[in-house]
Amino acid sequence: MSAAGSGVTTAATPIDNPDAEYLAATTKIDFSGLPDGSSVDVISDDTVFVAFSQTLSKTGPVPDGWATWSSPPFSEDPNPFVLLASAGTLTMEISRPVSIFGFELEPSPFGEFEFTADFYRGDSLIESVSRTVDGFAGARLFAREDGSIDRVVITAPVDFAIAQIRYQLAPIDPALAVLFIAVLVIILALILL
Repeated sequence: MSAAGSGVTTAATPIDNPDAEYLAATTKIDFSGLPDGSSVDVISDDTVFVAFSQTLSKTGPVPDGWATWSSPPFSEDPNPFVLLASAGTLTMEISRPVSIFGFELEPSPFGEFEFTADFYRGDSLIESVSRTVDGFAGARLFAREDGSIDRVVITAPVDFAIAQIRYQLAPIDPALAVLFIAVLVIILALILL
């Protein structure tokens, strides 16, 4: 990514494991309170909404409804609640730009399978993270930071589950803030005239 007019390029950064720094910097969208087996199209913490392109099914905590998960340091918790998804493509539309976004993923069949998460800002691909993940207690984090995104597309060769969906809101663009303030001043001036 290039900062406007500066010629400086900033590389996005994948995050391999949910370490203390990642957990402290992010907010988890907790969907544990949804009824077991419920159909899920959107999850939210009332700050950020994540809409899914396919209806997911909530189950858990592991091992109830899902056989295995990995343990720290590869996952946040070995017994999360999970959302079940079908093979193919799952798109997550994020309601507000985020500078960190991540989720854990594990395939349904036991065995190793390659998954890819493409992180977008609008129509621009910011970063792709590909990982080979084992379906037997092998859940892995798909996460990235540095540069805002608002959509993630997961490409999956088999059915899978996701858990521990986390984010950090992107900082407000200073140019946008100045524009917003200028518009407010103009509106106030017109009202007072």
